[in-house]
Amino acid sequence: MSTKRDRRVSPGNLHQEKVGFHTLSQDQVKDIHHTALEVLERTGVVLRSKEARDLLSDAGCHVDGDRVHFPSGLVEWAVEAAPSQMTLFNRDGSETTAIGGRNVTFGPGPTLLNIRDPETGNRRSFSKQDVRDVARLCDALDNIDWVMGFGTIDDVPHEHSDRHEFEAMVKNTTKPIIVWSYSREGMRDIIDMASFVRGGREELAKRPFIISLTAPISPLIHNRDACEKVLLAAEYGVPVIHAPAIQGGSNAPVTIAGQVAQGTAENLSGLVLSQLKRKGLPYFFGGVISIMDMKTAILAYGAPEKELATAAYMDIADYYNLPTWGTAGCTDSKVFDSQSAIEGTLSTLFSALSGANLVHDVGYMESGSTGSLEQIVMVNEAIGMAEKFIDGIEVTDETLALDVIDQVGHGGDYMSHEHTMDNFREATWEPTLLDRSIRDTWKKEGAKTLEERANDKVVEILDQHEPPSLPEEVVARIDEVVEGL
Repeated sequence: MSTKRDRRVSPGNLHQEKVGFHTLSQDQVKDIHHTALEVLERTGVVLRSKEARDLLSDAGCHVDGDRVHFPSGLVEWAVEAAPSQMTLFNRDGSETTAIGGRNVTFGPGPTLLNIRDPETGNRRSFSKQDVRDVARLCDALDNIDWVMGFGTIDDVPHEHSDRHEFEAMVKNTTKPIIVWSYSREGMRDIIDMASFVRGGREELAKRPFIISLTAPISPLIHNRDACEKVLLAAEYGVPVIHAPAIQGGSNAPVTIAGQVAQGTAENLSGLVLSQLKRKGLPYFFGGVISIMDMKTAILAYGAPEKELATAAYMDIADYYNLPTWGTAGCTDSKVFDSQSAIEGTLSTLFSALSGANLVHDVGYMESGSTGSLEQIVMVNEAIGMAEKFIDGIEVTDETLALDVIDQVGHGGDYMSHEHTMDNFREATWEPTLLDRSIRDTWKKEGAKTLEERANDKVVEILDQHEPPSLPEEVVARIDEVVEGL
């Protein structure tokens, strides 16, 4: 006979921590931090924008031609000035989630040259319709949190494709959008179009549903367009990602510590510029960081070194208490196959465990040259699995189920107990793409592979999903910008 007794869960278990890891020790983080500061002060960074150089000179940087040397005190001021988190907003201005800490969100990437056609399976160049399709697909997927254009549009004038891309996205998703542009003028047009949606630039600055992506040129160069886009975004209160694409052994040291140190210097120099223009502007720390495969010279998207370097990058950002920009859901495979599933899933899990906030390049294939809608759908499923894992285990009186265990007793049945009915939806993750059916059911439903089921889901979403339309007057103003190019 059991003896009932009062029992309380210890206070330390009331707050559920996410599961995760750190790659670097605090001493290693500080070594990389001090190395980055020394690079900024001794080697300096090239900025090919007079406006940027003048701003930095006035703040105490030493300017020698187009090379700028940063005093460590100014860098540390900028780190303190930037916020530790920001809120993501939807197109309608509603809040989605707080970005910072170890909150992880996922989305696709930009500027791929090719796409794997979901109807034929053939590799071809991007069309504007593909951008619309990617936006609608991401809009429908529960675990894709924000949208990017995925590819460079090939059926409009190249110099205007950035504006066409934003128009195609904003009309086909309600989710936040990360934008890029070729030039200051392109960014201004995109900010104007986003302002039409939000009812003016002031409203956009209060509840931004766009984030501006720019990039330095590694090693240690910020070209004029990148500088001007950072300054313009800051002027209008649009959050900034200024993220290098680091290829160890090519445009950065071959060692991971050296890659992260150089990337940190590039990130920090952009951070200083953004904060001098608009103190308190949200700024995302991170980038694409991997090795160059010495046999093929590609940037290896499926390499374990990429995951290790990215996780180290997140540790540095955690030290600065800045929101982060990571990379996952991508592969070096040329087709949607077992390799793409392995690399896409593992990178998704590692990014989730590292606590990256905005994780991009979901759906990238062929080392960042081709996109796959099926890969996006597959990674959407992997994100669900990863998020279930990083949410950890809730330990409360309800989940410990002491009384339930006592009631069911020896050899009893939990299936019919009300505790199971009350808790199974929260306690278990249910797949939407992976197959758990018995073999006879699987055969009856066509004995389909993961690849076939992913394609079916892509086709179903593109046939059936229609996001809410923008007001007609907003559409007219956006069309006026694009048609006037």
